[in-house]
Amino acid sequence: MSEATPKIDPKDIVVVDIASWVERARSDPQAYLERQATEVFIAAIGITPSYASKVFLKGGVLMGIRYDSPRQTADLDFTASFNPKTVEIGDIRAEFDDAVIRAAAQIGYPSLVCRVQTVRARPRQNSLEIDSFPALEMKIAYALRDSPQEIRLRAGQCPTILEADISFNEPIDAIQVVRLGKDGPEIKAYSLLDLIAEKLRALLQQVVRNRYRRQDVYDLAYLVERFSLDRNEKAHLLQVFRTKSASRGINPDRNSLSRPQVVQRARAEWDTLTLELGDLPNFEERFEIVNRLYRSLPW
Repeated sequence: MSEATPKIDPKDIVVVDIASWVERARSDPQAYLERQATEVFIAAIGITPSYASKVFLKGGVLMGIRYDSPRQTADLDFTASFNPKTVEIGDIRAEFDDAVIRAAAQIGYPSLVCRVQTVRARPRQNSLEIDSFPALEMKIAYALRDSPQEIRLRAGQCPTILEADISFNEPIDAIQVVRLGKDGPEIKAYSLLDLIAEKLRALLQQVVRNRYRRQDVYDLAYLVERFSLDRNEKAHLLQVFRTKSASRGINPDRNSLSRPQVVQRARAEWDTLTLELGDLPNFEERFEIVNRLYRSLPW
């Protein structure tokens, strides 16, 4: 992907109550601290000029802070619009180590210490220039100040970490501006249609990538029940979905989502969602909600 920025969703800036999202985990001290660290890292992107307009939040954390999803996930997923050939891992570490310090101070977490523990290219080191769809994996360590974990953090061996995946070369139609609280920093995130389209594409990719994407069925059903797409929006969604699919060598049709291998892989680890949800919904009901939307697109 070139360094061109996707168009911004024409809707107004969305203000999210990220403090409430953090506060919902207060009963679990480990999850509570993890969410604080997540808020710090997301805010750090927003206050870093090199990345604020070129790194876009997506995935489970976006589902939580933007759409109030009850699914408890700590995985941070982003897409970047800049050319991966320009990436210097040492620069990333330095910029984010500085940014998380400033973000923690601005948000009001003086006792929380964050630091980039590792940055690696995926699928292999030094591969960003030659792989078609490279990504960066970042591990951000966090600990309370003056705790035993802080000593391990300073030594680069902290066991409490956030995992952030930053992918490149991903077609993006539109982004949305998300403000973290009334007066907080602004970040860029996937538009609703981009989020839906990429999750649909991920479900179709399960077979070729040998993956199991049960979370996408849940997330898609959650969104479909909350947002009713009109005819024009469905046509736009299909266009975005086809573009994302073509970038991965997939040529979907109206029946692609209901093919047995796709359904079996989506169902295979469904029960593990209990760890994130508590009360587990019925897979067949959730999948049918998603498939009805999929088949209703103007193929």
